[in-house]
Amino acid sequence: MLNVMLVGVGGWGSNHARVLGTLKGDVVSNLVLVDLNVERIKRFAKIYGAKYYTNIDDALRKEELDAAIIATPTNLHFEHAKKSLENGLHVLVEKPLTDTLENAIKLYDEAKSSGRLVSVGFIMRYHPLVEYLKRNARRKLGKILAINSKRTSWWPNRPWDAGVVKDLAIHDIDLARYLFDRDAKVVYGKVGSLRHSYYEDYALFIIDYGEFSGIFESNWITPYKIRYFSVTGDQAVVNIDFVNEELMILEKDQAIKPLVRGEEPLVLEDRDFLMSIVEKRKPKVTIEDGIKALATCEAILKAATLGKPVEVEYPLA
Repeated sequence: MLNVMLVGVGGWGSNHARVLGTLKGDVVSNLVLVDLNVERIKRFAKIYGAKYYTNIDDALRKEELDAAIIATPTNLHFEHAKKSLENGLHVLVEKPLTDTLENAIKLYDEAKSSGRLVSVGFIMRYHPLVEYLKRNARRKLGKILAINSKRTSWWPNRPWDAGVVKDLAIHDIDLARYLFDRDAKVVYGKVGSLRHSYYEDYALFIIDYGEFSGIFESNWITPYKIRYFSVTGDQAVVNIDFVNEELMILEKDQAIKPLVRGEEPLVLEDRDFLMSIVEKRKPKVTIEDGIKALATCEAILKAATLGKPVEVEYPLA
């Protein structure tokens, strides 16, 4: 079993704390929590029987650790992940991997020199409906013609974090690549800021994958949560509604809604990362996946600024 440090227990980090608590006695031996908020960290430490610190340096110095999960604001991902790697820990970083592609490459170099695993929190890869599409419904589609996604919800200003492209749309950017094993080639996008003063809060962009294309829409403006992903093939259409947990296969003479059951995606994500350390294998999401998604995001933002299509450049290619 592994000694695991979770850095950040606010927002999404609180979900990681809950999951890691359930994994104690399975793959987690000791749990160490780190957060600046003293009251919050004490409360979570009591609930999950964990040690706690308000400073990552103290935790790294005083504890014997094997792995770290980084769930802090985006602008701290690089710093916290790098410190963890330097101290010999394997790391899972919430998406996006880092705030910039430049920092992502630095983290990649650190991971390679330390010989430690780095994974990224692309939770959609672990969703049971995604696995059903990849393993069962994919063959029904025939030749892929187009992808369409819509991911919207209201979100407050967070000056320390990323905009809607790197924070929200990145889920579907990675999802398309995971499902069909195709890298984005050329992108064109329009983004803007309507209510958020620090970054873009709405985006519409097109990705050309060579054999097919995708239209993606994301925003933090619409006061209604939508998580929709659709794939059109020459033999069928598959629509996924992640909010209502439904998958529909539309064929020539029938519409099929299969019953898909599965575990909570975050449980699968955290367990896969930790078991990849135990079993000495790659996790389902690698640091290279995180870098490719980030490169696509930065190309989209560049295309929006220039007002013309931009070719995606992958630094590890």
